[in-house]
Amino acid sequence: DSVFLTLDMPFFLNLCRKAKEFQEYFTNEFGKCMLQRSFAACILRQVKDKEFNLPFFNRPIRTIFKPNIITCPVKTPINKAALKMHKNNASAILVKKNMQTISGIVTDRDLKKAIGKNMDMSLPVSHIMSSPLISISADCQVFEAFLSLAENDKRNLAVFSQSGDITGILSEKDLISAQAKSTYLLIKTVKSAKSILEIENIHSKLEKMLLDPIKNGANPEYITRLITTFSDAILDKIIRFSLDQMPPPPCRFVFLTMGSEGREEQTLISDQDNAIVFEDTNLPEKAKKYFDKLSQLICDQLDMAGYRFCEGNNMAKNPEWCQSLSTWKDYFNTWIRTSNPENLLHSSIFFDFRGTWGDMSLADKLKQYLFDSIGNWSGFLRNLTENTLYFKPPIGRFGKLVVETKGEHKGALDIKLAMLPIIDFTRVYALKNGISQTNTLTRLFRLCTRHALTNKEYTDIVRAYNYMMQLRFLRQITTIMDEEKKPDNYINPDNISALDQVLLKEIFKMTEKLQQNLSIEFTGIV
Repeated sequence: DSVFLTLDMPFFLNLCRKAKEFQEYFTNEFGKCMLQRSFAACILRQVKDKEFNLPFFNRPIRTIFKPNIITCPVKTPINKAALKMHKNNASAILVKKNMQTISGIVTDRDLKKAIGKNMDMSLPVSHIMSSPLISISADCQVFEAFLSLAENDKRNLAVFSQSGDITGILSEKDLISAQAKSTYLLIKTVKSAKSILEIENIHSKLEKMLLDPIKNGANPEYITRLITTFSDAILDKIIRFSLDQMPPPPCRFVFLTMGSEGREEQTLISDQDNAIVFEDTNLPEKAKKYFDKLSQLICDQLDMAGYRFCEGNNMAKNPEWCQSLSTWKDYFNTWIRTSNPENLLHSSIFFDFRGTWGDMSLADKLKQYLFDSIGNWSGFLRNLTENTLYFKPPIGRFGKLVVETKGEHKGALDIKLAMLPIIDFTRVYALKNGISQTNTLTRLFRLCTRHALTNKEYTDIVRAYNYMMQLRFLRQITTIMDEEKKPDNYINPDNISALDQVLLKEIFKMTEKLQQNLSIEFTGIV
């Protein structure tokens, strides 16, 4: 049995201000709870999902502000205040009149003025402090901080929390630095680049910028959308650089991205999956020679920007994947009508294509040909289903998570492979229903609106997909930042909470049922 007591927020905060013991109790208890990753994720997802979707200037200050406060009494000598600032690597120090009242602030700028005037450094800091102190709420937006600095001709603002306590100092430099770290400005940097040297290995900068959003539980859909926007901006710039080094194209063409990039589901593991389709001409050999050279330039420069070559060589620089529209139609027709492991593998990669640059009508024609061909050969979806059933969720007969038993990743499971049944399930149903979109979440939504999925099925699959994608991003950030290795997708169940383990088991049981439904509908086998 439980009794819940609810208090209005103003009453609660007022009580916190008046009774420090009361405030400390809730602070300590909440702090302990936040140490539990699952609890922290639940809390942070409610806030961060919205905040990280906001443009930089509309974000609350708290999303870019870290509490950092050092103080000194009003009678502290200037030299001792300066020493304290140096030891704490701080650009400012708050001057306290008493235990509760802040009189003013001393900044690096004030110290420089004092030295320039040859002032006695043993004088109290009150001689050089700026007063009164200008403050702003942590809930205010970034643009309000810029306005406050400009209107008051100041370079520093004191930031106060909901309880009214000052928690630190926000400087003009902090705001500019945070703005410089904005992914939006990183994309602008790409778009304004004049040479490949300006965007060399730029993908590594994106990894660092996504550290906080990922760790703070930002929606994986937002993260993948941001990565896609960033990647598309790089691709646009690199294709333009490449075309500048070549004569004009002999005919229309489109650059395709495929696999996870084609589905707009790229993570921090950034390899290339791409192709070129050019229109049929009277001089096919001339066109082929031109686009083979262009593809080489594009893929090489993508590698320089941080998008490594595909180990399976599924790239436009492979002459096999730089072809005319009619050749691509022949490829698709062969893969659909001839069932063998290689063709089915190509289908799972290339059928998730997206026109990214060039004449999109060529991509549209190829997409329409794909759906027409599948409609005329009913056995293809059966073959594709049989192929997808080889990838089983990593859960044993008795509900135990199945992990690697040897090698570098012993004791861990590949969360990317664990997600494949959902991606494959969605692809098969999307192809059956003629859904042209390639993104898994978009496909699921379209299937739901067409009543191919119930609302409950849709909700369960989306939540499972997002949950595993969040685990995947967290693992990749850990390998990059903490282990200083290349990102991977291996989750060790011993390193996640008991709640996370239970959730994974339930998700894998659900994906097993999805595969059973897929098998029954397309193969007739239970």
